[in-house]
Amino acid sequence: MEHVDNPGYFQTIWAQIASVGWYIVGLGIIALYTFPHIQEKYKSWRISRNQEDVALGKKTDELPQLSQNVELARQKMQDAYDKSRELAQIREEEEKEKKRQKVLKLLENKNVGIRLGNATDDDTPSTSTKSKSLKTEYNPLMGDSSRSYRPPKRSCCKKGGCG
Repeated sequence: MEHVDNPGYFQTIWAQIASVGWYIVGLGIIALYTFPHIQEKYKSWRISRNQEDVALGKKTDELPQLSQNVELARQKMQDAYDKSRELAQIREEEEKEKKRQKVLKLLENKNVGIRLGNATDDDTPSTSTKSKSLKTEYNPLMGDSSRSYRPPKRSCCKKGGCG
C-alpha cells in the first residue's frame, strides 16, 4: 500500500468521528429510532392542551359573552347587598327608637338623681339625721382597713437613717 499525502474526504470525516468517538454515532441512532415516538407524544400533548383551553373557555370569540355574564353576576350581588344594607338600616333605626322610648320611660318615672340603696321608696330622698360615716357603707374601692399589710421599716432609727 502506498502512503497518500493528501487524505481524502472520507478519511477527514472518519478522523473527526474517531476523535469524538462512537458517542455521536450512538446518539444519532438513538435519536433516529426515538424521533417518531417523541413526535407522537408532542402532537398528543398539543391536542390535549388545545382541548383544555377550549374546556376552560379560553376562546377569544366567547370573551364578550363571558364578560357580560360576569357583569350580570356582579350586578345581582350588588343588588342583594343593597337590599340587606337597607334592612340593616331599618333594624338599626328601630333599635334606636326602642332605646329612646326606654329612656323616655325612665325619665317619666322621676327616679332620676336618687341614690340607689336607700330604704325609703318615696319620690323625695330621705334626709336622715344619722352621722354619715364612711365605714358603715360598703365601698369596694376603699377596701377593708383591717386587712391591709404594711411592711416594717427598714431603718432601726426613727425618721430615716442613723447618725
